[in-house]
Amino acid sequence: MGNEYRRGIAQFQRLMALALLGFLTVGCHTEQPLGPPIPTGATILGGSTMTSAPPPPPGWKAAVVTPTSQQQAQDTVLAYLKKTLTALPPGIAFDASRYSGGTTAVPCNDSPLNTNPPVEFTATGDLTVPSEVDADKLITQTGDIWKSWGWWVFERDDFRKPNRFGYSPDGYTFQIRASNPPGYPPSVIATSPCFPHDIARDDIPFPRTVTAEVG
Repeated sequence: MGNEYRRGIAQFQRLMALALLGFLTVGCHTEQPLGPPIPTGATILGGSTMTSAPPPPPGWKAAVVTPTSQQQAQDTVLAYLKKTLTALPPGIAFDASRYSGGTTAVPCNDSPLNTNPPVEFTATGDLTVPSEVDADKLITQTGDIWKSWGWWVFERDDFRKPNRFGYSPDGYTFQIRASNPPGYPPSVIATSPCFPHDIARDDIPFPRTVTAEVG
């Protein structure tokens, strides 16, 4: 299921980059600024149906911060995860156990076919949800939390609902989706902006379980 989710977000980002009439940042070609494609409210193609993103919130403007190290990319993903969990009801955690650790540093989706393409860091996991918490309402609540930070957040029609896709102004992409098939916890995928291949590393640990900040 982890591969299915990663393929889904990869298709989404790749097709957005090709279909949008204009965009605020360009992907990760070596002759262009590094950073993931960010939607601008035009029609988005991908998945089983065509869907349209709403316009960005007032004042939303992309200011992508390209990581200067993989450690920085991981630290920022981790900080956003902890910030999200802290705003959610108690007892909820990010658990990557089902995805063999759930982290990868892979070539960006629109990278040229060369030997040193820019890469992006991705963390994939499930939200462990206490029995008294409604998982579907939790997805909606998570999207509202991201929106309260000034992120661009919307639901896609071509994934099982509820779902929320969130774009931070600094170029990080988060998604939370109901499981398909049902019966599993909601999944969360967090992706950094693209960064140079030569600073990518495979020896930087990332916690398998992430919990809310304490205090």
